[in-house]
Amino acid sequence: MRIFLAIVLSACFASTALASGGGGGGGSDNSGPVNRFLTLFHLPASEADEESAAEDEMLEDPRVFTLPAVVAPLSVNGRLTGYAYVRVHVRAGDGQNIWTMQERTHFALDAMVRAASRISLSNAEGSSLNRDLATQVWTAVLRDYYGASAIAEIRLSGEDTRMLRR
Repeated sequence: MRIFLAIVLSACFASTALASGGGGGGGSDNSGPVNRFLTLFHLPASEADEESAAEDEMLEDPRVFTLPAVVAPLSVNGRLTGYAYVRVHVRAGDGQNIWTMQERTHFALDAMVRAASRISLSNAEGSSLNRDLATQVWTAVLRDYYGASAIAEIRLSGEDTRMLRR
């Protein structure tokens, strides 16, 4: 009885899926409705698209390595409001051994987290990371750790902010 019921239900569901067009639209014959959309306009590039393109361009450089997520506390008037998790992409300077730098990333990450705990890197409301200030502070920390000419540039991406609920 269960097998018969399964066959009947399968036939019912299959017939409704086939009757609605199936959504595939993969063949060359035009024998039924096809679920396709044709976009005839182009949205202008937004600031986020430009940042994403710049990040993709930087990641293609063989001198770039990415640090594990850096955690920066967010605060207002010395009161903790949340945490920001950020990926940091580092471009090594000319003539630097990127493999040696990558082997020492855990020490650099520790120095960056300590700097973020000493200096408030949050915006005035304490709701997100002040990216310009964080870039300046973390560039100084990495140049202090690796050497002044070792770091050509750093770039922050993928900010994830977690606010504390009180």
